[in-house]
Amino acid sequence: MILTDIQIEAVRRFASPVRVEGLGAGLNILAAHNEAGKSTVLMALRAALTLRHSSKAQPVKDLFPYGGGSPHVGVAFQWKGQSCWLEKKFGNGKLARLDLGAERFDGDEAEERLQALFELEKTSKSEAAGLWNALLVAQGESFTQPPLLGGGRTSLQNCLQQSMEGVTGTAEAGAVLALVNRQLAQYQTATGKVTGRLRQVQEESEKARQQVAFLIARRHALEEDIKALEQTRRMLRESESPERRRQAEEELAGLRQTRDQLRGLAAEEQVAQACLREADVKLQAIQAEQERRQAHKGEIARLEQHLAHAQAEQVDLARRAQVADQNLVEAQSRLVAATQQHRQARAVLTRAMQRVERARNQQALEQERAVFERAQAAYARLEKAQADLAIMPVDPAFMRRLAKAVQGVQQAEVRIQAQATRFVADVQPEAQARVRLNGKPCPVGPQLLTSVTELVVEGVGHFTITPATQQSATLQTDLAAAQAALDKILQEVGCQSVEQAEHQHEVRKQAEREVAQAGAVCMALLSIPDASGAAATLAALRLALNEREALFARQQGEQEHAPEEEGAGLDVQQATHMEQNAGQQADLARQQEQDALAQRHAAHTRLEQALAQAGQQQQALQRYQRELMAWHTEESDLTLLNHAVQIEQDRQQAQAELARIAQTRQQEAPLAVVEQGIMRREQDMDKAREQAKTLSMDKRERETRIRQAEGEGLDEQLAGAQRHAAQLQSEEAACERERAALALLQSTLIRAETTQTQRYLAPLVQAMQPAFSALFHGVTLEMDTQFALTGLTRQRAEAVQDLSDGTREQIAVLVRLGFAELLHKRGAPAILVLDDALSFSDSQRLETLFDVLSAAATRLQIILLTCHAEQFAPLRGRMLSLRPMEHFMAPR
Repeated sequence: MILTDIQIEAVRRFASPVRVEGLGAGLNILAAHNEAGKSTVLMALRAALTLRHSSKAQPVKDLFPYGGGSPHVGVAFQWKGQSCWLEKKFGNGKLARLDLGAERFDGDEAEERLQALFELEKTSKSEAAGLWNALLVAQGESFTQPPLLGGGRTSLQNCLQQSMEGVTGTAEAGAVLALVNRQLAQYQTATGKVTGRLRQVQEESEKARQQVAFLIARRHALEEDIKALEQTRRMLRESESPERRRQAEEELAGLRQTRDQLRGLAAEEQVAQACLREADVKLQAIQAEQERRQAHKGEIARLEQHLAHAQAEQVDLARRAQVADQNLVEAQSRLVAATQQHRQARAVLTRAMQRVERARNQQALEQERAVFERAQAAYARLEKAQADLAIMPVDPAFMRRLAKAVQGVQQAEVRIQAQATRFVADVQPEAQARVRLNGKPCPVGPQLLTSVTELVVEGVGHFTITPATQQSATLQTDLAAAQAALDKILQEVGCQSVEQAEHQHEVRKQAEREVAQAGAVCMALLSIPDASGAAATLAALRLALNEREALFARQQGEQEHAPEEEGAGLDVQQATHMEQNAGQQADLARQQEQDALAQRHAAHTRLEQALAQAGQQQQALQRYQRELMAWHTEESDLTLLNHAVQIEQDRQQAQAELARIAQTRQQEAPLAVVEQGIMRREQDMDKAREQAKTLSMDKRERETRIRQAEGEGLDEQLAGAQRHAAQLQSEEAACERERAALALLQSTLIRAETTQTQRYLAPLVQAMQPAFSALFHGVTLEMDTQFALTGLTRQRAEAVQDLSDGTREQIAVLVRLGFAELLHKRGAPAILVLDDALSFSDSQRLETLFDVLSAAATRLQIILLTCHAEQFAPLRGRMLSLRPMEHFMAPR
């Protein structure tokens, strides 16, 4: 089988149609960048082979494009020399079409024919599986060996049975096993889950057991109702006893009387406590009033003493303030004189510095004048060099035209010389005078003759040499035209030769260098980035220089006409020294003035503080005297004392009353306890009434249930339910026995099949051995009955799960290659598709795998999908590509 075309449309990222181009026999490589759609192509191919077109399962949902649409897949392939076409469309407008040569199948018929062709087995209503699931290897699946379902195992078994002529009985054993499986399927599923009649009997038996348990529970409930009814009747008689109710009411009345007495004592206690608190408050107020009057008397005596001392201190402070005022006036006079001297010294220093500044300005002006004159000279040099350069016509453009014209002449001469006649003369020295070429002595050595040449040998004869050139006239015309063009270009600049033009070009380059040097000098002197602004900069510099010279001349004239002042002969250093001395004297005078001011301020502040403090003390003394006189006027000290004695007597009387109440309360129970007893008995009476009501209702309900159960015949129902449950239990046991017998027969047949399978695994191992031997020298393979490679032996036995990821991937790829080889040998359709496999293999192993795949590609088709184009370049297979199409195109 060979895939020749794959077309997909509306599959994941491919919203519009796209085709895999370049498919053919042997090795095919689709190398593209990540997310180019390689895995999507494989997903679409697997869907076309294994998914029904009417499926709505999750694998079909995974095909749908991101922007909406119905997945559409077409696969063209060659099978047994005939062209075939498989086309499926999922979702809206679902379609299935299979062309096998001239035969066409559509819909479900196409699905059934496809499953038969590729030996697929249904795993669900919408999906089929077989050995092809192991041959279409998606990204990430290459690291594990393929799990084979029923269809895949059957395909391998068919391959192996065809290669073993001595094995018999396999078909019969398979038929018996199939029959056992069908019969066992009536009782359980493939996973051992109960189903069919056994499940139905188990469910009915469980319902019968539940019914029996329900009836037994009802009978137990009836018995409990009868017992509880008797208990309820006894409790109801006890709760409705008149003697018990009368006794409870008498106890409640006694407790209420005791409560009223305790509440009266509490009221009397509150009155006594209030009298005691009032006496305490009044007594405390009298004591506070006495303490306040005593404190005022002490404060008055203290303030009178302080005022006597303050008057003497005020006289001394007034004298000190007067002395401080006089000192401040003297310090201010000295500061005025020192400040005037400092101002005069600063004026002298300023005039000295102005003289120095004028001298510095005169020097800077002279330097600027010198720089301006140098810049002016450099600009004149630049203008002269530019003028000289402007009259030189031999510029680079002219030289390029001249070089092109010279090249044209040289090319014309070369073409003529290429077709010229080669003439070689070897004349003896004594005979050179007798041999002439075109009237001149014949030169010795090779000559190129491009036109008719005359050779004369004295004493011998006259010879004419005509060169056998082709297109001689045309070439001569081209040479003449090229020479004329060259002469015309030279005449434009007044040159007679190319050498003269080159000399003038050198002169021009020298002028250009002179312009560049003069421009650089101008830019450096004028500090400008471009020589084109030199003229404007010179004009601005000349104007600024004239203004500064005029300003300096004006300042110089003002200085000459100024009157002679003090210190005019001093230099800057002397004037600075004099100004510093005057400044120090002014600072000293200023500090003395500040000190005098601070002393005056401190003296006046102390005096003002003493006066203010004395005024405050006088006011406080008057206030205390007024308050004490007002208190005495309102209530004398004797009256206040008598009032305190009366209040103390009231206080002692209230304490005696509280002691009497406390003694009386000790003989009775606490009020809280009595109130709690009253509340508890009231609640007990309420609960008794509620309990009687509840017991009456409960008694009526139980009597009703008992009468109802007696009328339904509960014992007869229970007996019938027990008989039905026993019958179902017996039927369930019979089904379980038959199920166990069939399961035992199935396991026996499977063991026999496993033993037989182990005998014909040799061809599969033999098919895989060459590829494994190429990769792992001297290896022996071990396979289980599920066609999985479990280990290999090199120098020692190794389990596959203990090997590295890269080695396990290589093994999984070789196992799949062995499956494809078996299918190919049996004549069944077989290809191998690997998506992003072997990326963890080292370079040496990868080269060996390339050899193995290349050898296998001579027998069957192999398709590799990879994003490592440079890594798979040594394979040299067919390079595939994904090409967009205008529309989906089925073969005709």
